[in-house]
Parts: sequence; C-alpha cells; structure tokens
Amino acid sequence: MVIAVSGVWRQGLIVMAAVLVLAGPAWAATCPPHGAEIAQPPVRFDIELPPPTYANNLSRRQLAAIDHGTNHAGLTQSRTVFSVRPSLRFFRLSDGKICAYVSEIEASWRATQLHVDIASEYRAGTCPYREVLEHENQHVQIAKSQFAITEQKLRSRLPIQIGKIRPFIITGTPDQAAREVAARLMTAMQPVLDIHRLASDRANAEIDTHENYRKVTARCADW
Repeated sequence: MVIAVSGVWRQGLIVMAAVLVLAGPAWAATCPPHGAEIAQPPVRFDIELPPPTYANNLSRRQLAAIDHGTNHAGLTQSRTVFSVRPSLRFFRLSDGKICAYVSEIEASWRATQLHVDIASEYRAGTCPYREVLEHENQHVQIAKSQFAITEQKLRSRLPIQIGKIRPFIITGTPDQAAREVAARLMTAMQPVLDIHRLASDRANAEIDTHENYRKVTARCADW
C-alpha cells in the first residue's frame, strides 16, 4: 500500500491603513510645499513564526476532506499573511488642496498557521506514526525555510517601493488616500509573495513523490 503523505501551503493577504493628519496654516500651492522637510519614512517590520502544532485526532477520511479528497496519512497546513499599514501626513495648501506624503510604514509578515495532522489510524509510538511524523516535519522545515527567505526579500523590496511614492494631491478623503497607498504597496510586493508560494509548492512537491511514499511504506510492516 502506498501511504499518501503531503503538505498544503496556504497564503493570504491583508491590506490595512492608518492616517495621521497634520494641522496648521495653509502652505504654498505646491506639493510638496517649498521648505517642507520630508524624510524617507521609517519602516517597522513585525515578524511572527510560531512553533508548529501537532494533532492525532482526525482520520484519514477527515484529512482527505480538508485537502479536496486527497488520501492522507498526514497533512501539514501552513498559512502566511503579509500586511502593510501606512501613516500619512497632510499639508493644507493655499489653493484649498491637500498634499499628502507617507510618514511611516508598519509591515507584518506572519505565519498564522503551521499545523501538522497525523491520521488517527496511526497512534503515537508506532512505526507508521514515526514515519509519517518525520515526513511531515520535512514540510514544516520547508515552511520555516521559505518563510525566512521571503522575510529577507520583503525587507529589501519594501523600502524601495516606499521611496517611489512621492507626495501627492489627494482627490478623496484622507482615509481613502491611505488605503490607496496601502493597495499600491501591496501590488508592488505581490511578486515576492507569488515567488514565495511557487517556491513553497515546488519544494513540497519534491518530497511528495510516489518514490518517497514507497520508501515510507517499506519502513513499517504494520500499516
């Protein structure tokens, strides 16, 4: 019997925005106003990669239902979320228009799920349990490794993309302006997230092969 053991990588995105309004007298009608001091906005980057969790209470049938009918002895599920929260400052210009610029960025790269299920048919301490656990931990290691690689890419790319957003005249509300900046940054960072997903899928597929399944099966007699 070939025991199907595989991993699932799940990724999500969140866009968030925050606004900080700068009050005061009107400035000359240029954006940015002459004499205004506008520095490269600082970036606060939060990282969260919790330890994996493990369970042994779902049957193979239940695990198959989670992963679209695929027959599993074990299943690793990972989900990541990247978010950006820009803060904007505003100049009220003499012609009544509002000039905005990015004053700060909060970014977050988090693994919101890193969970391993081993089918309840294989109890802790048995040979099948140990073999399935070893295989699933390879998926866990892939998740951690790809998470770290993507973190460095996000850290490198984000300041560059922020630097491309010059002061601008807003056409809607301040909150809409902040959301537009957040959406623009998310679009600019999307290639990094796409590479993350593809690299993770490829690495997981390299160990989820029929040859590896046969090796796992051959090491135990009590499947």
